[in-house]
Amino acid sequence: MNELSGISRRRVLQAGSIGLTGCGASSLLPQIGRASASRRAKACILLYLDGGPSHIDLLDLKPAAPAEIRGPWQPIATSVPGLQIGELLPRLARQMQHVCLVRSVRHEELVHDPAVYQMLTGYKHLSSAGGLKVEETDLPHAAAALGCADQRSAVMPQIIHLPELMQMEARVLPGQQGGVLGATYDPFLVSVSAAGQVQSPDFALCPGVTIERLQQRATLREVLDRTGSARVEIAGAARLESFQRQAQEIVATPRVDRAFQLDRESPRLRDQYGRNRHGQSVLLARRLVESGARFVTVYWGHEPQDWADGRGERPANNPWDTHRNHFPLVKESLAPRADQALAALLEDLSGRGLLDETLVVWMGDFGRTPRISQPWASRDHWPHAFSVLLAGGGLQGGLVYGATDEHAASVIDAPVSPADLTATMFDLLGVNPRTRVRGARGGWHQLSAGRPVREIYTV
Repeated sequence: MNELSGISRRRVLQAGSIGLTGCGASSLLPQIGRASASRRAKACILLYLDGGPSHIDLLDLKPAAPAEIRGPWQPIATSVPGLQIGELLPRLARQMQHVCLVRSVRHEELVHDPAVYQMLTGYKHLSSAGGLKVEETDLPHAAAALGCADQRSAVMPQIIHLPELMQMEARVLPGQQGGVLGATYDPFLVSVSAAGQVQSPDFALCPGVTIERLQQRATLREVLDRTGSARVEIAGAARLESFQRQAQEIVATPRVDRAFQLDRESPRLRDQYGRNRHGQSVLLARRLVESGARFVTVYWGHEPQDWADGRGERPANNPWDTHRNHFPLVKESLAPRADQALAALLEDLSGRGLLDETLVVWMGDFGRTPRISQPWASRDHWPHAFSVLLAGGGLQGGLVYGATDEHAASVIDAPVSPADLTATMFDLLGVNPRTRVRGARGGWHQLSAGRPVREIYTV
């Protein structure tokens, strides 16, 4: 059981209290290690492309390779002289002055479940098989670990996921939640429909309940707690009380509710991000960090365009897992939406003066095989070398870090592990990656065992 004895975040919300910061007082969770001296970012937006985008078709093209490897697309020039990316990302090409392209990420997991787990937590799962289920022994998503280690008082929810959790065959994939830290640290999930409509959390007061009545109720509860006549003795009671106070602040602070309302953005800007689930989710992520959220993860989420069988049924695998119809799906459906949303986010953050203080990370499970597979003329899983994009938050823009061989099959310079990526995120957000936090059932969890890639930081 966790420190709230099994009381989930959703049940606390329904009871009129909510654990949106993902943490209690810092004294409740001893830490080892000091905050990083290299803090540059106030927030992080992680865009996760469920299934694994093809590095060799999008970001690390090899035009001199044989046809069975290079594929049909050509590299194009970008806003950075000498830097080229794939022709399917024309909007991103115009924003590459903001981007650090890491071409040397690698791990060894060939199956989605443990690959997702390692990319999100920075740690290898005990199993390399598929069919994994969420367990109490799972290590936490990097955002959940951040919320536990970097505890702060805030009205706005700090750790948020949208538009839905990743699933395969109706299984929620492990690595997306609080894990050993307990359900209290699960990121706050905000749903966005397949049509791109935000299902805003209900932060409004009940009909007939005014702020004054709410404050009176809180005062009465405090009096009863002091007398002991109504106090429920549970582990983590102090944290529950902090959630109750935060719930009061949320309903009394209209700007929190407004942050979830996309209709406050201009139609032109909403069009710029893309009137689809991914585009509107990315725009919502920008609104949330602008309003004080600390770490927002945007999973791709299924959309009608991803249902290639035409029957309107959700595919068993994640949308970027393009074993069949790879080239048509990437060209006509996946890449255009990814390109549009990411480019719009970078341009929008830059124009608002927020990019320097917002870390943007764009990644998936792994890359795709350099050699085109038969008989489907597609690409399969390839974790041995792939690309990740990072931008803002104290990073150098217009930079390429690391390299692969002539077939984009192996890393030949500056290898980067998933642990190194999480360490870099923590470091840029001002938290020592070596910090340890207490688990819900005892024991300690170190935020990351990786090395921050400080070579890509601004001087």
